[in-house]
Amino acid sequence: MDSTNTPAAALSAATSEDVLPDARLSLLGTLHGPDSARAILRHRGRIETVRRGDRVGRTTVAAIGEGVVILSRGEMAIRLEMPER
Repeated sequence: MDSTNTPAAALSAATSEDVLPDARLSLLGTLHGPDSARAILRHRGRIETVRRGDRVGRTTVAAIGEGVVILSRGEMAIRLEMPER
């Protein structure tokens, strides 16, 4: 399984309050295997692993790419990228 390299600062910030740009929802990493891709999200202070089609709050995981997740809510799309620092 291939994975993105999560910067050390992002790993440290993942469990700290109000450090990541959007403390309610942040992308921490992506994993890609032969069967499916997964994303590691920080959602409301908790770490979650999600797949395409999973619900996150009031959005649905529409796509997972290398270092990026696309969420959909009705006609709106939200792009989450891993923090640089």
